[in-house]
Amino acid sequence: MNFYQLPAALGQDIDKLAAQISDFKAGTLAPPKFKAVRVAYGIYEQRVEGQFMMRIRCPQGAITPSQLAVLAGVSKKYGSSKMHATTRQGFQLYDLSLDNLVPAYRELAAVGLSGRCGGGNTVRSMVAPFDTGITLDEEFDVSPYIFALTTRMIEEGDSYNLPRKLKIGFSSNARDNGKATLTCLGFLAQVKDGRKGFKVYVGGGTGSAVKYGKVLLDWIPDHRVYYVAKAVKRLFDEQGNRKQRNRAKIKWLVERLGIEDFQSEFFRYYALQQQETGLELVLPPVENANQVSPDLKPIEVADPGFAPWKQRYVKPQKQPGLFQVRIGLHLGALDNDKALALADALRPFGPNCLRLSVDQNLNLRNIPASHLGNLYQIVQQLDQAYSFPAIFNNVIACTGAQACSLGLTLARPLAVEIQRLLIQRGVDADAYAHVTLQISGCPNACGNNHVADVGLFGKALKQGQHLYPAYVVQLGGKLGDGSTETSAQVAQIAAKQAPSLLADLFLHHQQQAAELGDFKDYVRTEEAFLFVKDRAKAYELAMPRLEDNESFYVDWGDVNRFSLLKGKKAECSAGLFDMIDYDFTQIKEIRKGLLNGERKAEEAAYDLVLHASRSLLVTRGIEADTDAAVFAAFTQDFINAGLVPERFTGLVQLASKGLKSALAKGWDQALELCDHMKHLYETMDDALRFHLDQGKDLSVQAPAAPAPLAKPEPKLVKKDFRGVACPMNFVKTKIALDPMHAGELLEILLDDGQPIANVPGSVELEGHEILSQEQAAEGYWTVLIKKA
Repeated sequence: MNFYQLPAALGQDIDKLAAQISDFKAGTLAPPKFKAVRVAYGIYEQRVEGQFMMRIRCPQGAITPSQLAVLAGVSKKYGSSKMHATTRQGFQLYDLSLDNLVPAYRELAAVGLSGRCGGGNTVRSMVAPFDTGITLDEEFDVSPYIFALTTRMIEEGDSYNLPRKLKIGFSSNARDNGKATLTCLGFLAQVKDGRKGFKVYVGGGTGSAVKYGKVLLDWIPDHRVYYVAKAVKRLFDEQGNRKQRNRAKIKWLVERLGIEDFQSEFFRYYALQQQETGLELVLPPVENANQVSPDLKPIEVADPGFAPWKQRYVKPQKQPGLFQVRIGLHLGALDNDKALALADALRPFGPNCLRLSVDQNLNLRNIPASHLGNLYQIVQQLDQAYSFPAIFNNVIACTGAQACSLGLTLARPLAVEIQRLLIQRGVDADAYAHVTLQISGCPNACGNNHVADVGLFGKALKQGQHLYPAYVVQLGGKLGDGSTETSAQVAQIAAKQAPSLLADLFLHHQQQAAELGDFKDYVRTEEAFLFVKDRAKAYELAMPRLEDNESFYVDWGDVNRFSLLKGKKAECSAGLFDMIDYDFTQIKEIRKGLLNGERKAEEAAYDLVLHASRSLLVTRGIEADTDAAVFAAFTQDFINAGLVPERFTGLVQLASKGLKSALAKGWDQALELCDHMKHLYETMDDALRFHLDQGKDLSVQAPAAPAPLAKPEPKLVKKDFRGVACPMNFVKTKIALDPMHAGELLEILLDDGQPIANVPGSVELEGHEILSQEQAAEGYWTVLIKKA
């Protein structure tokens, strides 16, 4: 049994992949082009160069025991000791070498599994409730639609080269249990006058910019699903933004057009699509029934743990006499050998007995009451997660900085510490079995923190000159047809203090549950917000200085000091903006102190100049540890570079010499410098480009320069970025390009490996032209760029 059908051309595609890997190894296929090829196969390079992750598609989380056995075998043979369940109901294999990618792909394809469309600008794996077809509170089973639509769309060539990824989700009830209201294209099941159909949402999405889906169609009959999906895909393909990656998702197309104009365009494509008759989906039969082999004899269980296990993890299905069973995977990890044992043990229960859920757990279905003892015996052999209170298997944590090049913090070690502390401090975890706790290592929200009861996402904060890992605390996410709300950002907390803050929150509710009501309702109240804010403030005041306790400046699960620009971590721009925000917040507080008479002019002027000078150094790849280093870097990279007027030079020199009494006489000029830096900041985009004219003074307008009589020859700027790790080499490249004029040339030197693999392709995505890239005998590369 296969839940969906692989594309007929997959064999040829795998042959092409093999040829492209050979070309890449031979040096005839450029690294950026190879990256564009492999991500569409669901293959991503990990932080360790030469090791790859492969993402496996499982629509609605459906996989047979036989397929699971092959998947675990491939992981064991070619990859790491574990595989991971994802928040899109698939599996990821890790640590595959370049030479093992094609053999792994072929072995998986032989049993109907593939990572095709698992990444890149493609139609991604489709999501639906793991329990659709068996749950008591649904309109109807949506799984046949997701299986049929997957089969259809991965067969189509235009599913592989979209402006950006297109995610599709199905929900089977008004609670939006498949997140249809927060995805690119969502189908929410509704029955009208006895007919099956769907309400259709478009343009939703989480990430760093959350967008709620807009209603595209109030209702369509179920046989129109493909026509709607195809029309939306064609509209997105032809009108999506292919020039700006950070504005390429369909949610930005909906925002740019507005929902009414988007609907008008959609109906034009929809009308054209309906001219092609006979394209209704052929729905595969999905039978939920007792399929247990008669050779499997029931097991009687006397273990005292059997009853609490059933209470925590066993639920009745709508099919009389059958049950669903949850198998907790701690943070989605599944050991290969245990997966093989599980697959072998599940074979007697039939092919339709297993699903993955978006909370990264396994869920069994169609289990007769007589064989629950058999399941209990199976899960006992996996690991201790089966005995956890259910809330701990509700915890979602992305890989964070552990493997992801965008990660800021280590989310999974934090999740482990939270669980440990909740138990240690006496939280009745079983009372919170229905609560979701979801953690992301950065604002990109891969851990789905935006829709959690309690959500966290990583950021960087500062104590004086020193960075420390931290999290934003969110409360009260909610999903529902017409009522979806993302969680509110309530406070921020040091990573090392976050477990204590959450334990405080749960214990506070536990002690006053009778007055506060259900936890899911409580975390949506102002009372909960104030409690968390007050506790976070208390922890902030207790935050030790580096010299008093360095451990607060080291992330959970790490041994090195937290840093964005140093060491091996390659962090995302979100962390850079955290650092910037710190200095501007300090400036705001100093201004307030001056107005209130709480700050002396001497100290205030010095601190204003310091924070203004440091505020944007990080955009130049500079993380200065001392005041003297701040002033020196600011003079060179901002004043001498023409981004700050020269009239501030004397002010900065006084600060660098520590002449605070002299500075006090010019504190008003210090405020002007702060205003100038704030204006620079406000004109900077997410790519760290400044759009303020160089040297432009906010208070003194210089006369316009006369137009040149003749166009000069293109200027050539040279930069040496050898020894600069990703992504800071790309950031520095963008910084170098920023002040240049269109047509001017930038020559950069890059190390071999990830730098040459990543930077040129990223530069091209910004719209610039790569004129040449040549490797020197010493191994480094010279890349010539023409500015757009």
